[in-house]
Amino acid sequence: MTDTLYPDEKLFELGRVNYDKLVLYCTRLEEKGFWTQAEQVMKQSSTEVLDLYVQSVLMNLAVHCGEILDSQREFLRVITLSNPLGIPEKGRIKKSVYNDSKRLYELPPVLLQLCGLYDKEHKGDMTLYFLDAFLNILLCMAYLNNGKDVQINSFIQKYYEKISNFIIDQDIKRQKEYIKRKLMPDGLNCSINWTEGRKTASSPVKTTGSSNAQSENKNKETENGTAKKKELKAPVKKQGRKAKKQQDSIKQETGNKQEVKNKQETKNKGNKSNIIAAKTGMDSQAAAEKKKQEQKEEKKQKEEEKKRLKEAFFKRVEEDARLAKEREEKLAREKFLAVKKRLEERERAEQEEQEKQIKEILDELNSLVGLSDVKGEIQSLTNLIKIRKLREKMQMPVMDMSYHMVFTGNPGTGKTTVARIVGRIYKALGILSDGKMVETDRSGLVAGYVGQTAIKVHEIIEQAIGGVLFIDEAYSLVNPDVPNDFGSEAVDALVKLMEDHRDNLVIIVAGYTDEMKTFLKSNTGLISRFNKFINFPDYNRDELIDIMDVMADGAGLKIEEGAKELVLEQLGSMGQEEWEDFGNARGIRNMFEKIVTNQANRLVQIGTPTKEQLMTIVAQDVTG
Repeated sequence: MTDTLYPDEKLFELGRVNYDKLVLYCTRLEEKGFWTQAEQVMKQSSTEVLDLYVQSVLMNLAVHCGEILDSQREFLRVITLSNPLGIPEKGRIKKSVYNDSKRLYELPPVLLQLCGLYDKEHKGDMTLYFLDAFLNILLCMAYLNNGKDVQINSFIQKYYEKISNFIIDQDIKRQKEYIKRKLMPDGLNCSINWTEGRKTASSPVKTTGSSNAQSENKNKETENGTAKKKELKAPVKKQGRKAKKQQDSIKQETGNKQEVKNKQETKNKGNKSNIIAAKTGMDSQAAAEKKKQEQKEEKKQKEEEKKRLKEAFFKRVEEDARLAKEREEKLAREKFLAVKKRLEERERAEQEEQEKQIKEILDELNSLVGLSDVKGEIQSLTNLIKIRKLREKMQMPVMDMSYHMVFTGNPGTGKTTVARIVGRIYKALGILSDGKMVETDRSGLVAGYVGQTAIKVHEIIEQAIGGVLFIDEAYSLVNPDVPNDFGSEAVDALVKLMEDHRDNLVIIVAGYTDEMKTFLKSNTGLISRFNKFINFPDYNRDELIDIMDVMADGAGLKIEEGAKELVLEQLGSMGQEEWEDFGNARGIRNMFEKIVTNQANRLVQIGTPTKEQLMTIVAQDVTG
């Protein structure tokens, strides 16, 4: 760890100062039109993109360095004008925030790229000042609570390497020196003059040479004049008056000639100067026109270069946005497929579990003795409900179906047992939420006072919701021969409650065949709701012996063949009236319980019977 001289309050202040600088740079980009096209693509202002980018990089910095300190979380939350990532003041930061910040961190730094374009056009250094302010914000968060260490240095170094390609036309050596100093303990005080050592380009001024030529001519004229004067001032010998006059004449003539010559030379000089001036003027005009044309071409080239750079930049932004969108769509598609696969796997597992449960329940039904027609009816009903569910899943039309049932047959034929199994099958198929069975009869539904029957019916229905309400000897609810009977009130209440709870309640009514037909005709609402009839035939004698075997096996006993033959003889010796009163499975259960009692009486006399003796029922136990 490296100690810092800055308290947390100062670091927050420095962070805001540098953030304000970034906002000013973004404003300048918008004013100069560099954000117009980017806004069309990104649908956000430059400061909105700035806040998102600052928070994303800071979040990646915090994650890179390990645990996020409370002060760093607060810095993340308040340093920007808005809080686009939704950093909470307290509590756990959502995983989606980390994922979003990582994805945004990997995108190209659009604002830095635009700063580069601005510098290219205006020959400025906005990119470097933008980067300096941004790095200062990173360092401010790094210094919080002495949080700066080697990991932070490595992050900033990697971040700089990531964005350095967007810093245009700069001295690489100077940049590396700057980053090196920025990573020192006093990095916040580091400020290198990026423009130091730059040479200002200028065009050398060209001379025409006319001044030199004029000076040369002037010198020559001076020399000629001096020579003439010297010639005129040459000493003259005294001569006679005539000679002197002649001499004066010659001198005057010479002077006149010299004057004419001088005038001619002056005239020639004037003409020459005019020619030179005219020529010089024409040259200057041509040069100015040429320079103007060159400036125009240069401006045109700059505009074209600017246009090309902007087009290239926005093309890259659009390409990056397209790629990012494709990646998001791909991730969304992969996520959707993964969720769909999980749902399908879960649905398949639930389907397999349902099939397993139904098979186990049907195996239990099939293990019952006899009842072959009943088993077939229940299997067909199960298949019908399965197909109905598949049609509903595929949004195909389905017919209305009532799940209420009527069990007809004599006592002891297995109606109650099968009703329990039906409740469990309905639960496995999703028809019922519970699958339990509540058993009742007339005494549980009909009261002896006015107004009490409906209350009893409501209470028993509330107990049965989610499962099966089994009403044995349901025909006893209706007794037209008894005046002021409250059974019809119970039937009326049942019909209403069946409709109210039709999605999570099944009622099975049971009783003798003829009596049940009369019961259903007693109320029109019963006929429309009970349309599934299953008849339970009486057991034959062999089936009763099989039932006794099942009872014995459940009790840990075994019946010798001789004992079974004696039971068959007793069953065969019964008359019609006696057989009707026997009660099928109930009768054989009563007979089995008497046989077990006889076995106990016999074994007590032995004293200490063996295990084999305790498990075996012999013929003596049947006759005893």
